[in-house]
Amino acid sequence: MNRSRAVVSGVVTVIVVTAVVFGPLVPGLSLASEPDAGIGGEGSLTVASATFPETATIEPADYGAANAYLTVPSTSVEFGSLTGTPTLVYRLRIEALGLQRSTSHFLDSSDGPTFEATMATGTLEESALERPQYDGTLSLAVRNGSGQRTAVHRNITVEVVE
Repeated sequence: MNRSRAVVSGVVTVIVVTAVVFGPLVPGLSLASEPDAGIGGEGSLTVASATFPETATIEPADYGAANAYLTVPSTSVEFGSLTGTPTLVYRLRIEALGLQRSTSHFLDSSDGPTFEATMATGTLEESALERPQYDGTLSLAVRNGSGQRTAVHRNITVEVVE
């Protein structure tokens, strides 16, 4: 009986010591690896030109659902330069609705000199819609290891389709 107690006590001691040494009580020691600093992409990107759509649309959902679908057409982007693996963020902001949607595109040098930035269809509550159209801002932002910057933006009309 004493031997089994000694084994249990030894295991408990190892667990407690490990938790204390590698836990928050001793800063600087960790069993976990550091998060990848390159999540935002490493490299650079310049946008030579972008062809934004004129409008985006909000359409009611089918079968009487209380949602509406926001559809944003793609934007054609021509790169001035592309090195490494930066991230291109395609974003729509509608201030009057307090709405922001974005899609991140992870790029590399194999993407070529032009790219179609797309945005997934989003939903919003139909009850929030009070006007037949809203002013929106489309933007393309570049995110890399040194931060994020807006490369180009344009005001558009967001039409509510009945």
